[in-house]
Amino acid sequence: MKSFLALVLVIAGCKSGEAPIVPEGPVDWSVAASVDKSEVQVGEDLTLTLVLRHPPEGRYIAPPDTAFTPFDVIGKSEEEVSLIETRLQVRLAAYRLPGDVEIPALQIQYQKEGKIASLATDPIPVKIATSLTPEVTEIHDIKEPLDLAVPRDFSLLWWLLLALAAALLAYLIYRKLRKEPEGVKAPAWVPPLPPPDVEAEAALKRLAAKDLIRKEEWKAFYTELSEVMKRYAGRRFEVPYLERTTSEVLFDLKPRKPTPGAVSELRAILEASDLVKFAKLMPEPAQAEESFALALSWIQKTRPVPVSSSSPERAIA
Repeated sequence: MKSFLALVLVIAGCKSGEAPIVPEGPVDWSVAASVDKSEVQVGEDLTLTLVLRHPPEGRYIAPPDTAFTPFDVIGKSEEEVSLIETRLQVRLAAYRLPGDVEIPALQIQYQKEGKIASLATDPIPVKIATSLTPEVTEIHDIKEPLDLAVPRDFSLLWWLLLALAAALLAYLIYRKLRKEPEGVKAPAWVPPLPPPDVEAEAALKRLAAKDLIRKEEWKAFYTELSEVMKRYAGRRFEVPYLERTTSEVLFDLKPRKPTPGAVSELRAILEASDLVKFAKLMPEPAQAEESFALALSWIQKTRPVPVSSSSPERAIA
């Protein structure tokens, strides 16, 4: 009875325009996942709801769209229910053959005591059905192909070919007789790009010279660090990197099979950068220096192996 009266007082206080009451004591991070339907038709959408409890002012990173495979994400919404509860709703569609599938376990990363931690949901089974049943018998066959009458008179085609040949001859004569304008210069020679590892190491050296860690300009430091690493990974392993998110770069990098543990190390660098850029995490100088050292080590581990000791050319792995 006492808890019911307390709930009524909280609701009444919110309706009267007063600030919401923050519960006493620490609030632990937790997440619960549910769906509005456990069986859908092929192409039908369902809504996944993630209820996230967190401390006031808690920051987190939601799962990327690729984490919901084999479902396609067609819509998202976020609602702050209270200071300690946020509801995420994701609309999913199943464009695949009927069968039993599941929404995989989803990870939500958050900041706790200056470190990065994560929560995971349980997989949710979903049955994909089809509207065709054994009772459906009125299925019509494909219509027979139609015979199209193809004209046998090729005189028009010959005239077109003749006109094309005349136009080509006139163009060649014009190019032969035309004088090149004076002062036209050949395009400037553009030197080739340096090898990916040489370029990336030079970029990291320039980043260190800016002394952004000492100045505590975290967003500028991690933005430049992530761009250098994405460009190196893209050029080194020939994967797209321009205007690509962390999840997309890592997804494209896995089939290239870099050295063992390389994908996990790159994920640590890029996700730490995302937390600073998007979640406004304030890292310690030691954490920034560790990310910088890990980036330099990652380049050295994944650099191409030389073809031979006497050849300066590098092999492409």
